[in-house]
Amino acid sequence: MFKITYLADHPETIPTLGAWFRAQWPDYFAEQTQAEIEADFLEDAHRTRLPVRLLAFTGEKLAGTIVLRERAIPTRPDIHPGLGGLFVPPEHRGRGVGTGLVKAGMDLACNLDFRVVFATTVIAGGILERLGWELAENINHDEEQLCLYRCDLVPLKKPGSDK
Repeated sequence: MFKITYLADHPETIPTLGAWFRAQWPDYFAEQTQAEIEADFLEDAHRTRLPVRLLAFTGEKLAGTIVLRERAIPTRPDIHPGLGGLFVPPEHRGRGVGTGLVKAGMDLACNLDFRVVFATTVIAGGILERLGWELAENINHDEEQLCLYRCDLVPLKKPGSDK
């Protein structure tokens, strides 16, 4: 089983996140120092304003991450907010951590009063589709073919209300 929480509550994990992302996407992070990567993660350490990064833990061990940010694609301001930066290390894959992080990101977006959320992916389309996301379009971004997904969120019922 795993627990999902905010990066804001666990800033000590930032060096690990930086190392994970540099190893997973070496070309993307090639021109950044580890300190610059870690500074970028620190900017995701919020709870109620974007960007908000979530973490998954199995026991005390960091098991994955995802971020809800202003845009799904930096060059497309019309596609917002965006759920992305999903990463689960190989030893934690196949256990529902990625799905749990996406669900938590959807809940977070809904709690922040968004009624739609977008995501781009090359490989996580199966998770999104199982959770009811719809393929909106294929996008060529930075010479990479991405699938853009859209999810209409069901507003959470507020305690003590009929809405």
